Amino acid sequence: MGLVAMMFKGKGGAMLRTAAVILIGASLAACQSSTDGLDVSQSKTDNSDLEKVTFEELRGYCPKVRLRDGTAYFNTYEGEETSQNVRYQAAITDVSRQCKYENGRLAMTVAVAGRVLLGPKGSSGTIQLPIRVAALKGDTVVYSDIKPYSVEVNTAGATQFIYTDPNIAVDQPDARNIVIFAGFDEGPKKGAATN
Repeated sequence: MGLVAMMFKGKGGAMLRTAAVILIGASLAACQSSTDGLDVSQSKTDNSDLEKVTFEELRGYCPKVRLRDGTAYFNTYEGEETSQNVRYQAAITDVSRQCKYENGRLAMTVAVAGRVLLGPKGSSGTIQLPIRVAALKGDTVVYSDIKPYSVEVNTAGATQFIYTDPNIAVDQPDARNIVIFAGFDEGPKKGAATN
């Protein structure tokens, strides 16, 4: 009776707001008292397909990915290496990693995201980006791989790319002493770079 009286005393929008509050409250009460929903107490839990989390994974150690100075950018030129002769300019904008412990090893997937821009001498086409991922334990290289990664570039603006290396596996570390490096690596230069 009191709720009905409140609805009729209000004017215009106040009456509608009051009605909406009453309807929402009634709906929530109905949802909470329903017996047609999922009965968790009687359901059987089957965890056979779930992977067990190891102590190492609970500790949460996943080596950070870093960029070395000079490896976040990669330019290709037509002729002499000047700003007017740039064909493509690639830049790494983000790095990420995922770790998993299995069979006494630390398995990692490293992702490198970036973009490619056309330079004054650029045109639509495919560019090969030399991306290296390496893992170091102190001064010792425990993993290193370089792959040419193909990116289709067009004239519509920056072309985004994501490179993933899912093959990194090192012996389970006994301390937090592994560092991952990712970046562009042309290898030793043999004169001017051309594409």
